[in-house]
Amino acid sequence: MVTERAKLFTALQLITDLFISAVAFPLAYYARVHLIEQVAPRELDRLLNPALHPFSSYLWPMALSVVVWAGAASSLGLYRFSIRRSGWEKIRIVLESSILLGLFLGFLSFALKLELSRPLIFLFSAFQAIGLSGARGVVALWTRGRDTGVRNIVIVGSGPHAREMGALVSRYSEWGLKLLGYIESDSGRPNGDSDVLGTLGVIPQILESHVVDEIFFVGSAHKDLDCLEEILPICRELGVRTRVAASFFPAKVSKVSMEFVENVPLITFSTTPDRTWALLVKRIMDVVISAILLVLLAPFMALVGLAVKLTSSGSIVYRQVHCGLYGRRFVLYKFRSMIDGAEDVLWEIRHLNEMDGPVFKMRNDPRVTPLGRFLRKTSIDEWPQFWNVLKGDMSLVGPRAPLPEEVKEYTRWQRRRLSVKPGITCLWQVSGRNEIDFHEWMRMDLSYIDNWSLLLDFKILLRTFPVVLLGKGAR
Repeated sequence: MVTERAKLFTALQLITDLFISAVAFPLAYYARVHLIEQVAPRELDRLLNPALHPFSSYLWPMALSVVVWAGAASSLGLYRFSIRRSGWEKIRIVLESSILLGLFLGFLSFALKLELSRPLIFLFSAFQAIGLSGARGVVALWTRGRDTGVRNIVIVGSGPHAREMGALVSRYSEWGLKLLGYIESDSGRPNGDSDVLGTLGVIPQILESHVVDEIFFVGSAHKDLDCLEEILPICRELGVRTRVAASFFPAKVSKVSMEFVENVPLITFSTTPDRTWALLVKRIMDVVISAILLVLLAPFMALVGLAVKLTSSGSIVYRQVHCGLYGRRFVLYKFRSMIDGAEDVLWEIRHLNEMDGPVFKMRNDPRVTPLGRFLRKTSIDEWPQFWNVLKGDMSLVGPRAPLPEEVKEYTRWQRRRLSVKPGITCLWQVSGRNEIDFHEWMRMDLSYIDNWSLLLDFKILLRTFPVVLLGKGAR
């Protein structure tokens, strides 16, 4: 019920925000017209150029900008189900997204050579920011102190976890949740706190004397679950919904969720990205971008292949088995940058390894051909991996794909980097590559997994271009 109310409120908020954004543009257009006709003298007309066109000519830029704004606001977390985000934080995100809206319209006007009035762009962004901020203020004032539609919550628990849950419920007040107080799970007399309604022994009296919609049970230890035997029969008879917080499970996991397989409840512990729609968008981006790049780079890849063939003997494309998602084996493709049979002589130079851990890296590897050094420096040798991305073995962004013999030497905490698809570029790639030691490399991959978002992928892709052009950290 909590997340359902949150989703409903967020959906209504998004619809309202889109409506306000759409209304802000005609208001800005009217204000711009009024600025010329009523306020600005003739000599200021030059400062307000370019001149306004008919309103209908601005409809498609307005629609596009509103869609882009919604994406930017979502990326900034405006519609994320976060119970820790305060009202002022939301106002800050609204202002930031409105500024991005203005910058986008300015860029669109410059790139497509549209005659968009600069005051019109400014007024549109300002009216939108004022409208969105004002709407949130009105909602906050309207919900304050109202009892209609409010769900009263009582928390059973006496430890710090119960107090933390109470603080979180209070943050849901804008979604119609209200904390009535606490019921001590310990037997005996309740403490003197004003928000303590009583103990377990008087739950029937508490439910009869107060309007209670739901009870949250927040235990601090497994033994507290025994108290549920007293609570559940009473709540079932009175029709009061009861929820059990899973905070007594191991706290090291990143996310805890519950789902059902038919009538069997499953509590899920996960440390990997599990936002289905975001992962779907990531896969669509992988397919579209890799397909486009394979087509655009095809002539250049043919020339690179010819150069590889003419400068050294052996195959053009080097095929090597790597480990993908959860250790799945796949064949990774690269332009060959070493002499033919390089793997057979690796044992002769293994003692010259410059990287700690199971990975072999050497600054002046004698097996690398002169052309191969250039291909590695510019990352051109990795172009065939776009085929791996298109097939689904890899992603554009993700931890580098390791060799099976490297994985065998991973410690347990390092194996978690296999819980997402490997990628062509990653945090390690844009942060110095071979200049970073192995253990820090592993920690960076885990940090990527723990903080993954589409926005993070986008930032890594943007940072990849200058790194590739400068050849930073390449060997």
